[in-house]
Amino acid sequence: MAEFRISSNDNVDLRKLAASLVESQGWPRERVSVWDNRDGEVVVTVDDAVLHPPPPNPLNQPVHTPREVHQACELLRRRDPSLTGVDFAAFRTEAARFFAAGWSVADLLHALTTRPDGLPWPHGEGYQGTEWLEHRLRHWKTPTGDIRPSAAQESAQLRVVGRAGLPRDLGLPHDEPRAGATARPEVARAAIDDARRLLRAHTRTTSDSLVHRDRTAARMPRGDRRTPPTDPV
Repeated sequence: MAEFRISSNDNVDLRKLAASLVESQGWPRERVSVWDNRDGEVVVTVDDAVLHPPPPNPLNQPVHTPREVHQACELLRRRDPSLTGVDFAAFRTEAARFFAAGWSVADLLHALTTRPDGLPWPHGEGYQGTEWLEHRLRHWKTPTGDIRPSAAQESAQLRVVGRAGLPRDLGLPHDEPRAGATARPEVARAAIDDARRLLRAHTRTTSDSLVHRDRTAARMPRGDRRTPPTDPV
């Protein structure tokens, strides 16, 4: 358990400052304690597991840059024998759409082996090639061709909704208002923290996007910047 103290001689809301610090670090509220001591300080204790998390599984990391997409597709091709005979460039283009939707390598590997209803895809002789790849991935798209949430994304979203005390079918068509217990404030705040971490994990802030922004800005017409004439004195 790690502990640090916050004190100030100025008129500062130390508890609010501590809460902002916890939020900025993305620490789960249930793993952090904030309390006052007799000296007027605010004491914050954090679980060691939060400060020293295990190394992340590379298969669960977001894939953003073209280099990362290429490496991820090479890994998938080695992991899934059904990709034998699939044109690598075509597979990379299709996989990039899923990665752009926030999917990880593990998500795409799951989609190649498991149907959206949880049943396994057939495998073995005859279940290989480009058509079989397109058939499987088509089930993870909407009728309009948009990418659906992966199984992991959907579970995370339902977990956030459940912790907030909201109905699991919130937002579905023909959603009827219903009476029910609401979540306690601390539970709702924890759910909001989970949602923030989920958004941060899938936010695309890469150097490639910044370069694209700069190039776009450089090519935008600026219009006529001539100095307007001034009235004669």
